[in-house]
Amino acid sequence: MSELSDLTIEATPREQTGRQACNKLRSSGRIPAVMYGKEINKSFSLEDRAMRMLLRKASGTTSLLRLLGEKGEDELVLIKEMQMDPIKNNILHIDFVQVNRGEDLQTKIPLSILGEADGVKSEGGILEILANEVEVRCRPSNLPTEIELDITNLALGENLQIKDLPALEGVTYVSDSDGMLVSCVGSAGGRSGADDGEEDVVEGESDDGESQEAESSEPTSE
Repeated sequence: MSELSDLTIEATPREQTGRQACNKLRSSGRIPAVMYGKEINKSFSLEDRAMRMLLRKASGTTSLLRLLGEKGEDELVLIKEMQMDPIKNNILHIDFVQVNRGEDLQTKIPLSILGEADGVKSEGGILEILANEVEVRCRPSNLPTEIELDITNLALGENLQIKDLPALEGVTYVSDSDGMLVSCVGSAGGRSGADDGEEDVVEGESDDGESQEAESSEPTSE
């Protein structure tokens, strides 16, 4: 089934679980991992160096991967969760979810923004990115690595929604079609009101520029 994914890594079964066993694996250059499915729950380990190379090749963690077992097992998986050491940036543990060949899967795909919005380039607006991922449903063979959204024609005050995404063969967008993805809003330093071309009236002055004096009140005795 190499047509489904050429991102392949060998998985070695592990019998022992728990903190001590996992630490021992890490010290030997391997990553403890598990795979969940409808009727499956497997514990195994991966070579750390090979997994890092695979992630670089996949350009992220949302690509479809193949796990090859020692006894000829060939499983399609997606990364559900990857635990990292915040200091050393080492991979501590990976949870995979099994993908069944020939069945639809539902997952989130990264959103890739293309171009520069007209509202930013010509009107001084600010681009607000409201979503970084898009949830899709499709067969494994149709799973995209990213969803591209061209924002070039986005004007000031406009937004792009799920319904504005490109149609991809065999891919269904799961979220509400009116869900907003990006919008172009006014500059934080811009004027809030409409500019009618007339000079503002300075507070405390009349239209002819002369100072307005407040009517004096009757003096009070001290």
